[in-house]
Amino acid sequence: MDYITKPNVENVLLQRNLRISKNYITGTLYTFPTSFLFKCNESDATSKGLLSIPGGEIQVPHCQIESIERLNLTPSGTPLYIRCKTFLVLKFIFRREPDANDVERTLHRLSRPVSIEEISVLNYRPNSVHCLASQRSGWHVFDINIEYARFGVPNNDWIQCWLNKDYKLCPTYPKWLFVPSEATSEIVTGSAKFRSQGRLPGLSFIYQPTGAAICRCSQPCVGITNNRSEFDEKMVSCIRMANKKSKNKIYIVDTRPKVNAMVNKAGGKGYEDVKNYTDVLYKNFPIQNIHVMRESMAKLRNTLEMAISPSAHLSGVEESGWLSHAKVVLNTAKFIARAVSVEGYSVLIHCSDGWDRTAQTSSLSQILLDPYYRSLNGFQVLIEKEWLAFGHKFVDRCSLLCRNPDEASPIFLQFLDCVFQLQNQFPTHFEFNENYLIELYDMLTAGKFGTFLGNNEKDRNRQRLSERTFSIWGYLWENINKFINPYFEHGADINSDNSQVLHPSTDDRDLLLWTKMYCRYDLCCEAKTAMDIDVETSNDLKAVTEKLSEAEVGN
Repeated sequence: MDYITKPNVENVLLQRNLRISKNYITGTLYTFPTSFLFKCNESDATSKGLLSIPGGEIQVPHCQIESIERLNLTPSGTPLYIRCKTFLVLKFIFRREPDANDVERTLHRLSRPVSIEEISVLNYRPNSVHCLASQRSGWHVFDINIEYARFGVPNNDWIQCWLNKDYKLCPTYPKWLFVPSEATSEIVTGSAKFRSQGRLPGLSFIYQPTGAAICRCSQPCVGITNNRSEFDEKMVSCIRMANKKSKNKIYIVDTRPKVNAMVNKAGGKGYEDVKNYTDVLYKNFPIQNIHVMRESMAKLRNTLEMAISPSAHLSGVEESGWLSHAKVVLNTAKFIARAVSVEGYSVLIHCSDGWDRTAQTSSLSQILLDPYYRSLNGFQVLIEKEWLAFGHKFVDRCSLLCRNPDEASPIFLQFLDCVFQLQNQFPTHFEFNENYLIELYDMLTAGKFGTFLGNNEKDRNRQRLSERTFSIWGYLWENINKFINPYFEHGADINSDNSQVLHPSTDDRDLLLWTKMYCRYDLCCEAKTAMDIDVETSNDLKAVTEKLSEAEVGN
């Protein structure tokens, strides 16, 4: 590739443990079209104690580079500080400044591709014919008709809507939507016109024991003049009436802080006036926006990368607000799950545009309600439905292509973190372990698979990604033995009755920092693990045993 002006640089110093100064590994840095590779000199590969690198090399896809920073010149040379989306941090020191200039310029350009042709997704090939077939078949994990038929749709109350078959009604929604049978084409179209980005209320899930539905949409375009839409008001009423067992009320769950909703109203959008919507209960949850979440993760990363005392470490984690934000997300999901399963009311969820906080809370509430989504296949289907089909902007939020940096935010990572919190509290209820979540995140950011490329279904179909690339689901199924939870109670979660609804705690003491995700490259943690392996293993087994006992008592 023309951008690579220096394919390899010798005698590069790598300071992998940033908390130990003047301890380096010497090696050669290679730059390829889709990744860079640091290979230790043979003499350093096994002689540096904690600084040694497994296999003697580190390879990083360019897509996983989050930032490159030039540091002040040192007596040893010119340092480059590289942060990766996987929480790997590398500090390279180049003997010659021109070499540092070439590498910095090359990696900066290659880590900011402007099209999918510039990333590894079109060049990636599985290592066997069997793997090739498996990863092709991964594109067929999700069939929207099969998924909705699983909870009895279409039926007398809910039908498939064809109005978006060409993506003209709502370009960021799936082509096949499910809406109340009483909602005429005029109501559906009118509601779409009144909702931000045309993202009208659409069905996500029906909890069959009560018949209550979870629907999702974007904010209404009310504005400071308090605009109304009779079609949107009728659409919400149709959703309420479709719940035959409890049609006297419906919740609208706005996942934004109240002040944010009011600011959006001043900008021509806003929130529902319950006086205009029949039998609506409006509930507000203060989940912060993408900018706050991005800043929170930056603070967390800074804390974890600093050489600080344990007390400062703990206070830094708390001050980042990351776990506090996860708490609000989980509390919102808990409320939705309770409204549907206990009160029996349908719920309509939205945030601003309905592709971030809405995706998080809709997905998590369904995990709480339905054991199917805690299985390997069900979890994949859930992500395909709530995140991919309903248009979470993966390209923008995960910076998979060079776009506006203000659009980047760890929304999907935060969702995975919340799933980890549930796994930790309910160790027997998930078929997959936390390694599955970590591998999913790593492969998403690596740019090898086409599954998450594109901000919506229309975008992925336009680029013919299912024909030109491989699916991440096939890859994960090939390595399934690494991701099976040995404590999963097979058969215990088959029936979606109320006894299988999860009720997690969101007390501060029960929400944990996900160290296996965020601290996995921290060599101080590695040292502690190596020295205290027997103690740690004993404690882990004790914790799991206690939770298994609690589960048995609860049953």
